[in-house]
Amino acid sequence: MHEIDVRGLQAPFPILKIRRALAAMEPGIKIKAIADDPALIADLPAFCQQAGHRLIMAHQQGSQLIFELERGARQADLNVTEALQEAS
Repeated sequence: MHEIDVRGLQAPFPILKIRRALAAMEPGIKIKAIADDPALIADLPAFCQQAGHRLIMAHQQGSQLIFELERGARQADLNVTEALQEAS
């Protein structure tokens, strides 16, 4: 599992760094994100839902926030799938 450390960064930079890491990966790949910005508690689930990724787990360990995410389908893949569903 890939790991990304965004401790010390404050919104919106943790999301931007996580988004960049996910964009470089293939769908289905999982990453662990370690953060300390409490804004991610609300921001990361919203980002995942909007971008089509899956938030698998979130918990707090001391002052650290630990998130496990799974890379969703690429936007182009989603568009093809949607088009095929509409055509049938």
